[in-house]
Amino acid sequence: MSTANKKTAADKPPFLAFAAATHDVGALKEFATAQGWPENAVHQGDIRQATEYLKKHPSPALLLVELPSAAEANVLLDALADVCDPDTRVITIGDINEYSFYCWLMDIGISSYLLKPLTQQMLEGAYNRSLHQTAGTAGKEKQPGKVIAVVGTRGGVGATTTAINLAAILADATNKSTALVDIDPQQGSVALALDIEPSRSLRDALEKPDRIDSLFIERVMTKPMPNLSVLSAEESLLEHIKTSEHAGELLIKELRDKFEYVVLDIPRYFNTHTRQCFQRADFVVMVAEMTLLSLRDSLRLSDLMREAYKMHPPVIIANKVGHAAKHEMKKADFEKGINHEVSYSVPYAPDIYMPISTDFPALKAKQHAAVKPLYELAAHLVPAVKKNIAKGKKGFSLFGGKKGK
Repeated sequence: MSTANKKTAADKPPFLAFAAATHDVGALKEFATAQGWPENAVHQGDIRQATEYLKKHPSPALLLVELPSAAEANVLLDALADVCDPDTRVITIGDINEYSFYCWLMDIGISSYLLKPLTQQMLEGAYNRSLHQTAGTAGKEKQPGKVIAVVGTRGGVGATTTAINLAAILADATNKSTALVDIDPQQGSVALALDIEPSRSLRDALEKPDRIDSLFIERVMTKPMPNLSVLSAEESLLEHIKTSEHAGELLIKELRDKFEYVVLDIPRYFNTHTRQCFQRADFVVMVAEMTLLSLRDSLRLSDLMREAYKMHPPVIIANKVGHAAKHEMKKADFEKGINHEVSYSVPYAPDIYMPISTDFPALKAKQHAAVKPLYELAAHLVPAVKKNIAKGKKGFSLFGGKKGK
């Protein structure tokens, strides 16, 4: 979405329309005049011209665009979403008379779909429905974001790699605002793995949590890709960080308020700060190796969650499967030892996951055997991932489509 085009509701143009046929352009101008809107808000063209126009002009409160075909709708609506504000109400028109196509448009958040040729009665009905939809959602408070904690049972099992790629999948597949936060201010490695500059601001947040607000979060996070913001520090081990007692609680609250999805890379050791973050997660993803030592630590961590923290059971991933085949336990034996199911197994793939790069392996190699389990994990945690991939789309929830919570 083009941030240059964002305006408050009061500043938005009330109406913008693009239609190809002369008759439809005339009907739209008549409709605009009846509403007290200028006729020059109506243009001849279709969704492609609308997308080009919105690259240089602000999004309107109500946008009407023509879809040239069902085959092109997916790509064209995705391009439009990139330049259109999320709160713009979108009405589409066309000559595709298929119920399944109509249902798809409604599911992704389009306000109405009108069959050509247009009439005043059709336009007025669609406009009134869009107003009703807006009124229906105006009084609802934004639901807090979903927090997913990723923790490794032992060092080097791949928890950070899992957290990085899970966050990238959520941001890409849902087109929702996603945060990736490395909770360890001194030994965290998210910034290094992504080849981005570490931030000192995590330390500031931990020592002075009263500074944490939406503007602070916006300023200190790095955006390596659309919809994904990263916070990762690399403070000196020589210094002592004086973490405030309530820092973790306040940080998670602000992240929930700002982002739809929050992925936390949690260190194995617990202090007041990391414990607060861990306990406030909606889901815990535990990354393990199929070894005896990892079995022991998986069991201890699961017991801690259940007995001390009263948390739901974790989702367990067996990572780097095949790395040390001679020393690995059988999956059935590992599951029996921890009395818990291993939900996903990720094959050892150093060529995919080891390079230091701003690229995300999960997005570059979606069909790789070591990547597919992470998509399955993401779809388990956030059903919208499965829906959007199945429909071959992303980004349409920018038009107000259903949230996959």
